[in-house]
Amino acid sequence: MSQLARFKRSIKTIYKLIISKLKSNWSLRDYPIEYRQQEMLDLTDTNLTMYPWEARIINWNTMNGDGYTKKEAFLKLREKFEKYKSEGRELPRPGLKMKLTFASAEKIGSFDTAAVQFFKVIFEIDYNGIFISDESSMYDFCWTDDSLNEKQLKIAEAYGIDIKDIEGLKIVDILRRIKEAQASKRSVHNL
Repeated sequence: MSQLARFKRSIKTIYKLIISKLKSNWSLRDYPIEYRQQEMLDLTDTNLTMYPWEARIINWNTMNGDGYTKKEAFLKLREKFEKYKSEGRELPRPGLKMKLTFASAEKIGSFDTAAVQFFKVIFEIDYNGIFISDESSMYDFCWTDDSLNEKQLKIAEAYGIDIKDIEGLKIVDILRRIKEAQASKRSVHNL
């Protein structure tokens, strides 16, 4: 970003911050928004999608929208903003930096022992060296359909379960299914 662009960005942010002091019920138009035309990467053979345009609120890194056009990016940003607001979540003051909050890891924490083994067997990764939240999914580790299919087969072989019907392929739900399958096997052996 050029020095001039940084200066304009700062002015826009300060202006929106000052104006925000005049009211307390903010809408999207009260926030400093910037647009960015992204360099398109070749994502062939991946399950990732990239769009040429991004619209985002300055200093609120997770509040953004992508689209094939500038307008589509803005509309997706507006949709995301309105969803956030309708959930009753507190809006940050326009112009101020939004504090980054990590997703909860409470549920995944109850599977720590199983997660260590799972990541070692399935991904060949040290679970203790990465951050996994309750929202982490297979898609965070498998960027191609082939990779995802390979890991699903590996899970079926290692744990005897099918995960294809698990919504979002969240790791915590996969670990729960593994735990249930292992408990079921133990109860059958005890009969």
